[in-house]
Amino acid sequence: MLQSVAAAAFLNMLVDNGINLEVIWFDHDMIEIAVRCSNGHFSGVAEIYVSNHDLSEFASGLRGFPCSMSDSRTFELGTFNPDHADGGIRMKFGCPNSSGRSVVEIGLRSGNCPALGEPESVALRIPIEPAGIDSFVQQLTAVDHVIGACAFLQMAI
Repeated sequence: MLQSVAAAAFLNMLVDNGINLEVIWFDHDMIEIAVRCSNGHFSGVAEIYVSNHDLSEFASGLRGFPCSMSDSRTFELGTFNPDHADGGIRMKFGCPNSSGRSVVEIGLRSGNCPALGEPESVALRIPIEPAGIDSFVQQLTAVDHVIGACAFLQMAI
């Protein structure tokens, strides 16, 4: 038990609580990003491939969230096809109750994982705030073909 607590504490030092997308490779039509997700209890990292326009489309689709208490938006980057070697992330943004607090539910799989729920996958929920989403959208639109370029959605406290 002590080892798992120490390992979780070490991982949380490496992964800020929230969602971090970082460019790790690119060419003329593809970008490879490292996706790091943590809610302080659960964490995951996967490397996924996206097309050059996927991040800007993601930003456009997320812009203005939440516009109402019933607003819900779902996005997928990468792939969940086990025949492909790269990973994927599914994100469902929503407002689960009348408290006004928004959350993102995440399913993340590595390229070595056949399906969510299998080894090398994680499912977690991260509370978020509208101001954090606005900042994340701005960062996503600025991510360019530069190794190390990042967009970070901070977890709400």
